[in-house]
Amino acid sequence: MWSSLITPTFLFLRFFSVELAPNPGSATDENDSYPPFWYQINGDIAEFPVQNNKTIIDPWKYIDRLKMYKILIEKSNRYFAGFGKNKTDNVLWALTLYYGQLYETDRFSEPPNSSVCAYDAGAPGCVSINSGWGGINFYVIVLYFLAAIESEFLKDLPYQVELVSREEYRSDFCYSIAECRVSYQQAMDLANRFYQYLLSREITSVIGDVPHYNLDEDTVVLYMWEAHQAGIDIGTSKFSDV
Repeated sequence: MWSSLITPTFLFLRFFSVELAPNPGSATDENDSYPPFWYQINGDIAEFPVQNNKTIIDPWKYIDRLKMYKILIEKSNRYFAGFGKNKTDNVLWALTLYYGQLYETDRFSEPPNSSVCAYDAGAPGCVSINSGWGGINFYVIVLYFLAAIESEFLKDLPYQVELVSREEYRSDFCYSIAECRVSYQQAMDLANRFYQYLLSREITSVIGDVPHYNLDEDTVVLYMWEAHQAGIDIGTSKFSDV
């Protein structure tokens, strides 16, 4: 049931990503379709706090997951310059927009007390560790982000990244490249394949100082989708009962 709900939503966002995601450099509009608080972050790893020479990311904070999405989009945008106006046809937009919709519709709130981790337009909130949607999304963004580090798509990071774990349901989640690779090697391999494909592309032309890569849209969408689906499959196997 979960996949049957997620798949059409993904396809809708994929085909209409240009209309839903206007130029990130344009004036802000609180009624636009960006995820909540998108304009309050820069997509820079330096936005996260540093402790003991480690970049600390808390995946149970809505804003921290959003920063991970934005970092991946900012780092990959150049590969999609030939796909759409203002670089809005990055295939990762579908996942990012969907993440924002999950938050706005309180899918990340605490069951049965839905006021905990509920959507708040005034300040970014949390993602409940008891939310089935939050658990499934964890395996989408965390695997994508850790694979980006492992594949060196995100390279020259100033510090090692450390994800803040929760003692609750500790065995249901992986919080490092080593942990995720031991438990979910195939999913990590699929996410790595997506980044390795991007890194293998060559510049074929430069239009208005913007490089265009020899990216095959069908291939990159397939690689993104299969990595996404692998994360969904892990999450649904663990959290479909909630």
